[in-house]
Amino acid sequence: MSELLQTMVEAALGAGRILRQARLDGPAWIHEKGENDFVTAADKACEEHILARLAMNYPHIPMLAEEGSGGASGEEGLFWCVDPLDGTNNFVHGLPVYCVSIGLIQDGRPHLGVVYDPVHDELFTGGQGQEAKMNAHPICTSRRRSLDGAFVATGFPFKEMEHLDAYIEGFREVAMATAGIRRCGAAAIDLCWTACGRFDGFWERGLWPWDTAAAAAILRAAGGELTDFSGGDAFLFGRTVVAGATPEFCAALGGMAWPNHG
Repeated sequence: MSELLQTMVEAALGAGRILRQARLDGPAWIHEKGENDFVTAADKACEEHILARLAMNYPHIPMLAEEGSGGASGEEGLFWCVDPLDGTNNFVHGLPVYCVSIGLIQDGRPHLGVVYDPVHDELFTGGQGQEAKMNAHPICTSRRRSLDGAFVATGFPFKEMEHLDAYIEGFREVAMATAGIRRCGAAAIDLCWTACGRFDGFWERGLWPWDTAAAAAILRAAGGELTDFSGGDAFLFGRTVVAGATPEFCAALGGMAWPNHG
């Protein structure tokens, strides 16, 4: 494991310990920063821990994070992209699907990723030059190419309700073409579960770069593919993501999940 990746792992594991303790203690405070958009004391504590741990070894690399830590704008050639708690709503309500996500972006593309699920103690790692792994064991996608018989995940656009009608249209088409759809509420976990073959694909609208940066690097290292809804490569900042076990599956899912809506 590279020194960069090892530092990311240590930061993620430390944040995971904070989340486990916070669930035992109960959230110290919860603030609604926008409609259906929450932040907790645990989010802040994890982000502060991650920033301090990464800066200890790599003070020259800025950080772009959901809760505002770090000085990155997202236009740098190299920067951290961090979601200290992906799945905050789940965390607040005691639903055990949430994680820590730490990505390294190089030249506008996901380079390395670490995603840690503290509930199930699953650590996903991988990226360019690094094999995709879960708890140090190699993983790969399901390799599925067609929607027939597929098991996929999604995320409802609950923060962008103006897209709900178009989303429901695509949801219906995917539901008719596949064997099942799940909505878990943490995009980084959905993407990592696609990387290890639990899901065949995933799609969602309204995501931010910190939701996808780490897991995108892992998924591609596992043999999967990601695009935006138009089939392009702007998923990191374009707010739309389609992921699949193979490029063929990714294209098929994207074409059906968001037809003619851009």
